[in-house]
Amino acid sequence: MIGDNVTNELNYNIINLFPVSIHQIDVNGFDKVKDELINYAYDLQKRDPVGRQISNRGGWQSSTFQVNNKDDVLHSFLMKCFTKFPTIKESVKIFAESWVNINKPNSYNRKHLHPTCDLAGVLWIKSPKDCGNIVFDNPHEFQTYSLIESYTKEFKQSNNYHHSWFFKPIEGRLLIFPSHLIHSVNENESNEDRISVSFNIRLSSV
Repeated sequence: MIGDNVTNELNYNIINLFPVSIHQIDVNGFDKVKDELINYAYDLQKRDPVGRQISNRGGWQSSTFQVNNKDDVLHSFLMKCFTKFPTIKESVKIFAESWVNINKPNSYNRKHLHPTCDLAGVLWIKSPKDCGNIVFDNPHEFQTYSLIESYTKEFKQSNNYHHSWFFKPIEGRLLIFPSHLIHSVNENESNEDRISVSFNIRLSSV
């Protein structure tokens, strides 16, 4: 019969297509500028104690500002980080706007995304233990729910294929991610403020 000589040996490979890339940047020597950036955040809050409410619940958020002042300590810090972005072509110009977040205990950020830009990101300035992880939803979670549930634990771990994924806040670390990713920040369960800087990045080859 046809197939009698066919063995059950299979050559199995996994080819991952269309990845969602999260760029992680750790700033060496961040301790040297940490206190200055903390004071910068509180000075902004003193000048505008009401701030604005977008996704933040219970925390304070500053107005947005264009990142373009080399004489400003925060602007200068971010600009240096952006120029060290090795995966963006040198011919592409980076335009960024930013805002400061001070999340007191029990505050959090509900699910949201960042429209009208290409990339979004966060820099953690002060992040005490248990101050709240940033959580990303799988953009295909609705369509692939059963598929994700069907995969083995080993496959999901080796391919980062989950319903959601979280990152712990690390002082001096930037995460930069596609702006369409829905994300949230868990409740600050510490007894101190969590201070971060968020930003939107627009890329232009013109």
